[in-house]
Amino acid sequence: MKACIQVVLAFALLAGLTLSASRPAAADTVLHVAYEDKTQFPYYMGDTQRVLDKPGAAVELVKMLEERIPGLQIRFSRYPWKRCLTMLKTGQVDGIFNASFNTSRTRIGEYPWEDGQVDPSRRLTTISYYLYTLPNTEIGWNGEAFEDPDISVGAPLGYSIVNDLENLGVSVIKVRSSMQSLQLLKAKRVKAVALQSVTADYLLANNPDQLEGIVRIAPPLKTKPYYLMLSRQFKAAHPELSEHIWDAIGELREEKLEALAKPYLSEPG
Repeated sequence: MKACIQVVLAFALLAGLTLSASRPAAADTVLHVAYEDKTQFPYYMGDTQRVLDKPGAAVELVKMLEERIPGLQIRFSRYPWKRCLTMLKTGQVDGIFNASFNTSRTRIGEYPWEDGQVDPSRRLTTISYYLYTLPNTEIGWNGEAFEDPDISVGAPLGYSIVNDLENLGVSVIKVRSSMQSLQLLKAKRVKAVALQSVTADYLLANNPDQLEGIVRIAPPLKTKPYYLMLSRQFKAAHPELSEHIWDAIGELREEKLEALAKPYLSEPG
């Protein structure tokens, strides 16, 4: 009887080991990443705090970190951009995207660095800011400065272009979103708005009745690399992993971003 019990226990132990080996290993590290709850076409989609089934090319790219880095699990949340920045500073989230480089932001989070400078080879993407106006509006923008900086320009709250415009001596009217900026322009409360072209062009194409007649002014205000920023807390706890994450972002951008964006760019409307 004793021998039978030992045999049964041995089989049970063997079965347990086999079952354990067949299960995927639990994630060693969860990376809680936040991004804006507004559309930034084609990088993230939907004016909502939900992560959509077709979430956008940048969201899909960040999710691919799980495939590149064993034991890493990505968790997404969406908030207003200003709140994303605040939550990164306090460590309530481990990362945010898409974030352009801004010296003041180095006090709230971490960028990838190389030789004492932010490393654009490990950026997530590149985006340009443009001015948008109503037809026949003279702005006097020559690509470097305004001929008369005594104008009011609308821009979304928390976006880096706000500081850029203020450094040029421009008065900036800060609003909640790119859509609200365009509505402000349509109501003639500002002479121009400064927006990321990927977002503004998408909004103009999809809201022709509300935003008819708004035009984009060349040359661009700024063209910037955009990054996955990590919290200081996450970088301190996982210094080597942080570098691996940024390395993988740079690789995935080169290998996958264009293909990930293509289905969104090819959709009608």
